[in-house]
Amino acid sequence: MVLTKKRVTLIFFIILLLAILIRCGAMINRSFWYDEAFSILISEKGPQAILAGTLTKDEPSVTADIHPPTYYFLLDGWMRLVGTSILAARLLSLLLGLGILVNLYLLTKELLGEPSALLACLLAAVFPFQVQFATEIRMYALLTFFLTLATFAFIKGMRSRSWRWWLLFALSAALAQYTQNLAAFYLVSLALTGIIKWDRKLIKQTLFAGLGAVLLYLPWLIHLPAQFAKIQHHYWIERPSVVVLINLLLRFTTNLPLPDPWMLPALLIAFLTTAMGLLLTFRMLRQKSDGYPIGLWLAWMSFAPPLFLWLLSQWTPVYVDRALLASQAVFCIWLAWVIKKTSMPKVIQWATAVLLTAGIGMGLNQLATNNGFGYDPLKKINEVLSTEMQPDDVVVHSNKLTYLPLFYYDPEMPMSFIGDEPGGSTDTLSKATRKILGVNDAPDVESAVSSAQRIWFVIYEESVKEYVEAGYSTHAHLSYLDEHFKQNSFTSYGNVQLYLFEHR
Repeated sequence: MVLTKKRVTLIFFIILLLAILIRCGAMINRSFWYDEAFSILISEKGPQAILAGTLTKDEPSVTADIHPPTYYFLLDGWMRLVGTSILAARLLSLLLGLGILVNLYLLTKELLGEPSALLACLLAAVFPFQVQFATEIRMYALLTFFLTLATFAFIKGMRSRSWRWWLLFALSAALAQYTQNLAAFYLVSLALTGIIKWDRKLIKQTLFAGLGAVLLYLPWLIHLPAQFAKIQHHYWIERPSVVVLINLLLRFTTNLPLPDPWMLPALLIAFLTTAMGLLLTFRMLRQKSDGYPIGLWLAWMSFAPPLFLWLLSQWTPVYVDRALLASQAVFCIWLAWVIKKTSMPKVIQWATAVLLTAGIGMGLNQLATNNGFGYDPLKKINEVLSTEMQPDDVVVHSNKLTYLPLFYYDPEMPMSFIGDEPGGSTDTLSKATRKILGVNDAPDVESAVSSAQRIWFVIYEESVKEYVEAGYSTHAHLSYLDEHFKQNSFTSYGNVQLYLFEHR
């Protein structure tokens, strides 16, 4: 079939429409959670509060937050236009997700031509990993937008040697760093292209453009040591094992989490798809076939950033797979290259299509039905509390994870949360940020309940299970409440438990 310009445009817009429909479904169905609540609450305070919440030092050399402010600034401006509702805020990520598809199309067209560009965009439009984070009120869609734009500018600059493209590369690379510090792992992998090719002119251009990006990033770079100290002292991420890299392949193909019965088929899909792609890539290398350097480079940009991030995390754990969305986007281009450019036999093409379709279907189904999607337990609890609370009741949350979404739903509700152990790995909501947000916390459950006659207690089911698995009869907070109060009711809403206690 001959792809005329009009037909290519039509197919591309159909892909965009498909992406919008899938993302709208995920955007409407998914539950509202802590990180999203934080994004809205800090952003709506305005630029001055955003900077204060990000840069204020709670301890010597330790900043309040670990993320740069660009996404929060953008979300603040966006919400001033469209409002602070959850769907309005998620719409920004959806639009950024469409921007990623445009960047991906332009990049793939430049490298492989229009048919491959359409295939790569189709894969990125439906892969659950991309869908999930193009519907979340966080900075990862914006990060991926800037990194894919930087990649396109890099390729155009490498091929045209035009300083305008290198200027765009420097600007987009700096903006990616202003969005998420982990952008550096992708950008370093990209910058190593000249060394891998041993192209002296490309190395020189990359160095100059990289220096420009660093100069643009310098106003924030001076704060990086303090943010790094925050990660070292107060961050929840553990040192990743080899299993994390296997999970990444699942993220790239089927996404996680998945039900236990689906794990073996998902692993087969992930390994077979990746292994087949690598075998065909090295076959092209061995035969020196046309276009093999592009395939090798796409494989490099798909897997080198995750590997570098994993290796550094053996020293200081910073591994977050959602920061690797740009690598997964290049993974889509690599798959398109494998399918369209390696003379893959038809039977293997069809087998690959079946495997990818099955993996995508599993992931999208899980997005629609997994606990936390299609049902918002915290919203339901807010509705219950709004109708059943009495004037002197208080609401106590076992931790900040359930508190912040309910605080967004109803900031006037009399409630508090039991703060994390100071200096512990979960102590991520700093004192400065708590003050800016206006939230209420207590050092322990006894202080939280104070002299209240009736206490509504909110806790994640998983928190209770962790205590039980450790050999306790129940969670420590529940033990205290059971000892000093009478339990009147208990209801489970999805993965969240709601208790009502009163004085005996």
